[in-house]
Amino acid sequence: MRKKFTSYAAYSQVTINDIFTKEELGKANRLSVTETRTLTFLNRNGKFIPAELPMQAQFSAVTNVIVDDFNKDGKKDLLLLGNHSDNRLKIGCINASYGCLLTGDGKGSFNYVPQPRSGLSIKGDVKGAVELKTNNGLYIIAGICNEAMQFYKVQ
Repeated sequence: MRKKFTSYAAYSQVTINDIFTKEELGKANRLSVTETRTLTFLNRNGKFIPAELPMQAQFSAVTNVIVDDFNKDGKKDLLLLGNHSDNRLKIGCINASYGCLLTGDGKGSFNYVPQPRSGLSIKGDVKGAVELKTNNGLYIIAGICNEAMQFYKVQ
């Protein structure tokens, strides 16, 4: 029989054995996490090889990635967007990103572009992001949870 909890304080003390029966746990699949960093995977002769991204790419959860040549050097760059503020009580907010622009060298390495230089300041939990190409240029549109959409013109 499962226990019933009526307060947040009690909920924060709950273990997996309080939530699931022994039978349910016995039937459950078990997975383990072996990598928690934000990485990119490079296609090398049909095989995907993990490659590290700069430290700034690790500051927050990444929920959206836009790939384009943002600095017009002929090499693909990455725009990482994310944050996650609606976590459970014990975890807390993961919201240290204001958008992370990484310029690529064409060989699989990426360099961080500081916010003052990139012009990014996307605050909040980015739930969706797209590129919009118009006759007037390229725009990034970011959908922020419980906030107005944000528009950035790519220079």
